[in-house]
Amino acid sequence: MGRLNQSLPIVLLADANVLIDFHAADIEVLQLVGRHVGRVAVLAQVPDEVRGVTRADCRRAAITVVEVATHRLLGAAAIEARVSFNDRLCFVACQEEVWTCVTNDRALRRLCERHGVPTRFGLGLLVDVVAAGAMTPQQAIAIARAMHESNPLHINERVIARFKSALGRLGAGGTG
Repeated sequence: MGRLNQSLPIVLLADANVLIDFHAADIEVLQLVGRHVGRVAVLAQVPDEVRGVTRADCRRAAITVVEVATHRLLGAAAIEARVSFNDRLCFVACQEEVWTCVTNDRALRRLCERHGVPTRFGLGLLVDVVAAGAMTPQQAIAIARAMHESNPLHINERVIARFKSALGRLGAGGTG
């Protein structure tokens, strides 16, 4: 554990809120992300933060669990930002490794963007999978709806509408 297969050029480091949303809908969808978009990883602390998700679940979903080096723990502790310690760890890892931070957390996104760290929304991964032809827009919408059911505050109807619009921009049609 901890070493990523770099055969895909993109590494997508998901934070806890993204893992929670995918776990609520269908965590194994992240296998498609790993096959068609980029390697999916989480820091070792993240499965501990997400009730009901184990490292074994991550392995089954082809998510690499990355152990955090001590220098990253120290780096995260030194950052003054309005994000959790684990989110600061995600930021440090993405900055050092040139990975994409996958998060729905606005504060973490702002921190990453201020420092040039690429970001992606969790639902953006589904758009990417549809764009790759590995899932239909209807399947992606069903997964997004399942996320909405478990997290209606953050995956609300406005977010779902923007998601459908992004699918529609792919020219995929039939996103209603």
